[in-house]
Formats: sequence, C-alpha cells, structure tokens
Amino acid sequence: MYGFEKNRHPAGGSIYLAVTGMGMLAGIGIIQLQSDSAFSGILGEYFLNQYASFRIDYVQMIRYIAGYRLGQYMLLMGAGIIPAAPIWMGFLLFLLGMIWGSVLSISTLQLGFRGIVICVAGLLPQVFFYLPAFGWMILWVICGGNNRKKYLMLGAVGGLFLLFGILTEACVNPAILRQILGKIV
Repeated sequence: MYGFEKNRHPAGGSIYLAVTGMGMLAGIGIIQLQSDSAFSGILGEYFLNQYASFRIDYVQMIRYIAGYRLGQYMLLMGAGIIPAAPIWMGFLLFLLGMIWGSVLSISTLQLGFRGIVICVAGLLPQVFFYLPAFGWMILWVICGGNNRKKYLMLGAVGGLFLLFGILTEACVNPAILRQILGKIV
C-alpha cells in the first residue's frame, strides 16, 4: 500500500549511479552536437561582468529559489510513495545528470577551466545542505524503505536542510560568486 514495499530494487544504488552518469554523458553529447552560437550568451564574459556588479533583491531571490527547490523536493517525495518509485527515481536522476553534464559542458566550452571553477563556486555552500536533503530521500527509495512514518519524518528533516540550503543559496552564494568572478573575469 502507498508504494512502500520492501526491497524494491535488488541492484541497490549502483544502477542509479550509472543512470546519473549516462545522463551526464547525454547532456555533454547534446551540447557537443549543438552549434557554438546557440549558447553564446550563456556564461559569456558580458553576462559574468553584469552579474558581478548587479544589485540583488534578496527577497525575490529567496522566493524564486524556494519555489524552484520546494517543487523539486515535493516531486521527489511524491515519486517516493508511488509503486513505480525506482523507475521514477531513475528517470529523475537521469535528468539531473543531463543538467549537470550540459552546464559543465557549456561552461567549459565558453570559459575553459575558469568555467569549471565558476560551476564549483556556484554549488557552494548550499550543496552541503541540499545533498543530505535530497540524498536521504533518494537513498530511502533506492534501499526500499517501507515505513511511512519514518519516510515522512525523513522528509521533514530533509525539509529543514532544504530550508537552510535555500537561505544559503539566496544570501551567501551570490557573495561567494561575486568574489570569484572578481578574480577570474
């Protein structure tokens, strides 16, 4: 009932790691097949210089990031309670891998090693909060967790981590990126 069966996927997490890797390769491949002019404005020098001097409305930034991340988290939690949870989890991880591969490929094509540094800086420090929030939910589904109360408790604790991640992404990350862009660009 409610999709909480034991031992949903006998292969464990290794297949999901492979699916994420295949998504990254697909994202890189898609970007490599596109023309350079298709991504000329993304991560260009002009855009990065504008970002370094742009005044940020933090209330709007928090609203935007909260809506986006909460939507992702609710989708993940919802996918975890349906009977086809492992299939949906694999699909979501493939898409996540495609996004990572695409962004990394675009940044490398546009800026070389500086693009990789900017991508890594764009993840800090909120990744330390998002990883537990999303990771626990993914691991619960992959490992076949079957207790609904524990699942909801894990979702609530993950939600607290998500809240801290949203606040750091909206308030701390722009300051870090500005410092790095000031030195790199």
